[in-house]
Amino acid sequence: MRELISRSSRLQPAWAVLAGWLLLGLGPDPAMATESAPGLLEVPLEQELGELLADPSLDGAVVSARVDDLASGRTLFSHQPDQLVNPASVSKMFTTAAALCLLHPEYRFRTEVLARQKIERGVLKGPLWIRGGGDPSLVSERLSYLVQELYALGLRKVEGPIILDDTAFVEERPPGFSQDSSSDPYQAPPAALGFNFNSVSVLVYPGEQAGEKPRIELLPASDAFEIESEVKTIRRGTRVRARVAPAGRKTRIALRGFIGEAHPGLRLMVRVENPTFYFGETLRAEMKLRGIQVRGDLRRGKTPEDAETLLVFSSPELAELIRTVNKRSQNFMSEQMYLTLGAELLGPPASYVRGERALGAFLAEEVGIPTGSYVLHNGSGLNDTNRVSASQVVRLLRYMAGRVELRPDFEASLAIGGADGTVAGRFADPAVSRTLRVKTGSLRNVRALAGYVLTRSGQTLAFAILISRFGCPSDRVLSIIDRFATALSLTNGAGSVVRSARVSLEPDPRASSAIGARP
Repeated sequence: MRELISRSSRLQPAWAVLAGWLLLGLGPDPAMATESAPGLLEVPLEQELGELLADPSLDGAVVSARVDDLASGRTLFSHQPDQLVNPASVSKMFTTAAALCLLHPEYRFRTEVLARQKIERGVLKGPLWIRGGGDPSLVSERLSYLVQELYALGLRKVEGPIILDDTAFVEERPPGFSQDSSSDPYQAPPAALGFNFNSVSVLVYPGEQAGEKPRIELLPASDAFEIESEVKTIRRGTRVRARVAPAGRKTRIALRGFIGEAHPGLRLMVRVENPTFYFGETLRAEMKLRGIQVRGDLRRGKTPEDAETLLVFSSPELAELIRTVNKRSQNFMSEQMYLTLGAELLGPPASYVRGERALGAFLAEEVGIPTGSYVLHNGSGLNDTNRVSASQVVRLLRYMAGRVELRPDFEASLAIGGADGTVAGRFADPAVSRTLRVKTGSLRNVRALAGYVLTRSGQTLAFAILISRFGCPSDRVLSIIDRFATALSLTNGAGSVVRSARVSLEPDPRASSAIGARP
């Protein structure tokens, strides 16, 4: 762990470190306390954390917390550690850990291009099949590379249709997604043939003057959409909303609102309703741009057994992909991995039933978390669906720390406090920055944090704190969670936190979340 969590923050100038401790209400190691820094108190870790969770703001909230020392296995603190709580995106730790262990870090998703005929003089006489394998990394740049590889094979014209084979995945919405009717991209549906995280950017530019129609652009441009816009250009003020709905094989995007005539332009992100044809339409447009003619239409269909492979386009390695999942809390990619677990272990097609069974077998047989003691119906943690306890999260963290061959990849996928991912704007104080590797969780009425922390004495701790159903502002809960993790980072060798006697344990009401609405 020490090589994975940078200790550079420990090398900050003494004045900067001391200033950080005093600001947070926490103090330095007793060995560094001098007569010039009076009023510093050494508080046992258990007392410090207990007082934080006894804050009246959490009255009536559901709280589960646990802290373990990895080296000794000793539990240093616990508060209702077996209480099941909605973990929000902390769920992704379970999905990515299972993917690393069962699929292995070098696993790559495959998208195959097949045909019955050979390319002759640049022409393919007959259909071209695209068989999807759930690649979560197929974005605009990578789709362009795929087409370039087809061009390099000598393909210049397809005289038949392009047939899109998405049968590797059952067509279904993730459990819990129906609870949210929004069109936001965090609700993007999984698919065997997915593209750009199954979302699209809608760019809205005002007319030259009030009263003129705004200009609407899609990025990437695609024939997979119908645009209905009632947006108006006005003199001042901007408010635009987008809603999506299925329209046959297309996605209808309805825009409502207004945009100020001096506005530089607005970007909205929405999910798509028909991922397969979104992929297909964009592929056909990219082929045309590259100089490959397509005479036939787009269809859905299963690849025949006698079709031969022209090209296998592979994703980056799984170890690289899970960094995006955990650091950025990427829902679509996590769901693709959850589904792929089931297909690879139990056979195709990928489905949520198979995914849940595969994850459950891993947790029961490898990690030691009994089936039925938790709920993990989806892979990303969206909405009011999953339930785990702090003890179960810490058990997973301890298990992954013991997997010597996988530990570096798993830890490297977690966000670094004060440095990147969903905690880039948190834990930025010099005394704490870069000492935490964590996964955040945030939903309406849910806040969570879990991961590893390197203490001032060189101990590595595994911890989880999950809070839901609170009646206070979410920023206040987030402040308590951050102070909880900060106290762990500043724990000394005697198992105590040193803080200023002049600063109250009351959480800072000015603290604000640096994470998005759905990490």
